[in-house]
Amino acid sequence: MKMRFKDALSNIDYHELVGLHEDLEKGGHAIRGEVKNAILEKEKELGKFCHVCQTEIDPHSMSNYTILLGPEGLRRKASFCALDCLKYFISDIERRKDEFKKKSASVGVPEQK
Repeated sequence: MKMRFKDALSNIDYHELVGLHEDLEKGGHAIRGEVKNAILEKEKELGKFCHVCQTEIDPHSMSNYTILLGPEGLRRKASFCALDCLKYFISDIERRKDEFKKKSASVGVPEQK
């Protein structure tokens, strides 16, 4: 079950909440660092399985591939166990883009790049 921020706050004791409040008053540098570390840990967790076939990825293998997707502020990481999974992923993206172009053309929506 996912915990919402409000739920997480309700599980923190009073003294910790006061410490968080003081940090926020001073610019939130400690909180910013903790959030950044939590994001890095989640990204490591996401990179443990192939995005296509869900095979567990050996981090020491030389046949793994990882790509970054999306605009600067919304980057996502996708990892692949082998070149064939990476090729399948890219061909699927191309297929979806072509389908979107065809659908947009029939409706009259301007083309996206």
